Amino acid sequence: MPAPKRTDPVVLRDGAITALVVRRGQADRIGVHLEGRFAFHLSAVVVDRAGLRAGDPLSADRQRELLEEDEPYRARERALRFLGVRDRSQREVDTRLRQVGFLPEVIGETVVWLKSLDYLNDRRFAAAYAAEKQRIGWASRRIRAELAGKGVDRSVIDQVLEIQDGAGSAGAMEGAGALEQTVRRRFSSQFATDPQAAERRLAGFLARRGYDWDTIGRMARTLRAEAADAEVAEPGSSSVP
Repeated sequence: MPAPKRTDPVVLRDGAITALVVRRGQADRIGVHLEGRFAFHLSAVVVDRAGLRAGDPLSADRQRELLEEDEPYRARERALRFLGVRDRSQREVDTRLRQVGFLPEVIGETVVWLKSLDYLNDRRFAAAYAAEKQRIGWASRRIRAELAGKGVDRSVIDQVLEIQDGAGSAGAMEGAGALEQTVRRRFSSQFATDPQAAERRLAGFLARRGYDWDTIGRMARTLRAEAADAEVAEPGSSSVP
């Protein structure tokens, strides 16, 4: 069952504030208790600005106003949690906030705020993403497609891949070496026992990573040749007088 969105209706009732409690681990979030029961969280900024105190009456309409004021702060909190796992593209953050029901104008304000603090930087994201995928053997074509799908501007992708795919670059050499090591580890023994099936599996493996058929064919020929050489070199493959 999907989680309720921010736009889902909240049942609000008139009541008096009985406690304002700092949220554990989040000093900027205050739990508002009405009539002895927790009601909702607000940003400390909203609480201070509204001058809320224990004992104050709080109508349902006023609660609704406070929650609307708090919307940008909730969006910031959600975005920071999302970015806390790893760097993200601007579109990924936008999409996540839309999924949980924040309004477009709130999302726009949140993105501007994140970019102003350099918490959101598509060029930095693209460079880190491309470097990581090159290390595990992805082709530039696959990386380009994935970054475009994450909303990174084409000019940014071009700049990042031009730097990382430069002739003789350490990143490109490392990526090529990682690819060869990976395919040998996964497929060398298969080429020795069932070359045709191994070639099909190798083709699928490399195609999913964005490699063209010339590269796939070259790797397949290399592994076939290595398997044949290994068979000839095995002790017992030649007769002993």
